[in-house]
Amino acid sequence: MSESIPVMQVKSFIKRAEPVTILPDASLREAARKMADEKVGFLVVVDPSDPKKVVGVLSERDIINAFGYGKEDSKVRDVMKTNVISVRYDDTVYKAARLLSENNIRHLVVLDEEGKLKGVLSIKDLAYGEGALFSIIF
Repeated sequence: MSESIPVMQVKSFIKRAEPVTILPDASLREAARKMADEKVGFLVVVDPSDPKKVVGVLSERDIINAFGYGKEDSKVRDVMKTNVISVRYDDTVYKAARLLSENNIRHLVVLDEEGKLKGVLSIKDLAYGEGALFSIIF
């Protein structure tokens, strides 16, 4: 008798009701403070005229690199990544896990069917969340 692994969607793994966002013109210090206050290591950079339109992402690593190379007075737009790797809200967690692994990243932007920001999925969410992959595999 073969047992199959259930198909689970990204939407069941998102932990925050609203993703933590920042505007491109914010300073890196503001971004670092927001990460500390919100206890996150990743910010979604959004269009000032449309808070659901993703224009980039900023990680702790991006801020550390900027500070390490003397760019502490930079704006978010100067160091953010604009090649945003994302999944859809109704994609499978297996697709999300594959994207995280293939791209050597820890966070994915989650979009709705219209391409608008819905949330953020972290590798930690997949590993330890309710119904997590870790608990299914072991």
